[in-house]
Amino acid sequence: MKHVWHTIATFSALLLLVSCSSVNQRAAIESSHVKQQQLHDGEKVRSLAKSEKKDSSDSILTTKKLRSLPALSEPDSIQPTGQLREIKLEAKISKWELVSGVKADAYTFNATVPGPLIRAKEGDMIRVILKNSLPEETSIHWHGLHVPNKMDGVPAFTQHAIKPGETFTYEFVANHAGTYMYHSHFNSIQQIDKGLYGLLIIDPQNENLKHDREYTFMFGGWNIANEAGGQGKEEMPNMGDDAMTGMSNDQNVSQKKKENIRSMMNKGLQTKSSPNHPHAQMEMPSKPSGDKTGSTVMGMDYNYWTINGKSFPDTQPIEVKNGELVRLRLANISNGVHPMHLHGHDFRVIAKDGHPLTNPQIMNTVTVNPGETYDIDFIADNPGEWVFHCHELHHTTNADIEPGGLMALVKYVK
Repeated sequence: MKHVWHTIATFSALLLLVSCSSVNQRAAIESSHVKQQQLHDGEKVRSLAKSEKKDSSDSILTTKKLRSLPALSEPDSIQPTGQLREIKLEAKISKWELVSGVKADAYTFNATVPGPLIRAKEGDMIRVILKNSLPEETSIHWHGLHVPNKMDGVPAFTQHAIKPGETFTYEFVANHAGTYMYHSHFNSIQQIDKGLYGLLIIDPQNENLKHDREYTFMFGGWNIANEAGGQGKEEMPNMGDDAMTGMSNDQNVSQKKKENIRSMMNKGLQTKSSPNHPHAQMEMPSKPSGDKTGSTVMGMDYNYWTINGKSFPDTQPIEVKNGELVRLRLANISNGVHPMHLHGHDFRVIAKDGHPLTNPQIMNTVTVNPGETYDIDFIADNPGEWVFHCHELHHTTNADIEPGGLMALVKYVK
């Protein structure tokens, strides 16, 4: 029996040794694996740090490049060029598609929103012949430009309003390089919001800061509503922030095909900063549907925001090549405030309202207020697909659905 217990003890000791050896071996393997994983993770961290350091270095280099560029120069005097730039415009109603499937009866210059780009050089004579084919009077104001008083386009002050069927000729010298807007100044609260505007660029006689590509952006706002005044298919442009009474109480529904419904109420609900005195145009039912109680549509903000008359995804992409200096000309004809943000790049603000900045600022977001224009430059040195958009979040929706509105893609091309 003593021999048996000795054998059992010996066997147990052997098992313990084997077990310890196995544990030690497993621990060694695990330790080795941990060390390998740590080495791998460390390599990843060092590689990532190196990549981030490179990205950071590239960003710093880009900033240095932007800072090294000269500011736009202004000449001491402008010499007449003897060149005449004549443009013919027709103000008329046109069907305009803001984004696929969403159309509006727009007020247009030459059937487009915005109207044609007018471009001239400092010292050129600009002549614009406007024919009014609208059902109401109109005019053109040259926003930000110094023109002769009788050419300023403000009815009752500098000229008579241009009646339907009439033609008026504007003529002035392009006397200051920069980015400007032109727009209606008659019943402008409605005519501008319906699309009656455009961009005018005056190039300097001697450009000291040349760029490789250029894009123009005009920011607009629309209110698209359905037959009942809710969100939908038909347009209800330019709703103000007061109120609009659709029909008075206890009357039958009109059987006319379309009615213009105006409200001049100045004591309505204030909700947004859109202008007073709204004018709504809505389709009325072709058949009466019985007695209707009076309805009031409270003031509404724009529900479609546009770049050059289009909402994302129908906005024009910004196509660039690596290494190019790209100029963006921004103009805000809407009533909204637009902090425009560029992903993946910094830009340099070089001019505001047609005036060069002596100390251009480097940033990635610039706030464009109503009536303002900005010229910005960026270096395309970060290939990929990026977005340029308004950072007022509601402005990047179409009828409250994202993405939409004031957004454009930056695409690198070969």
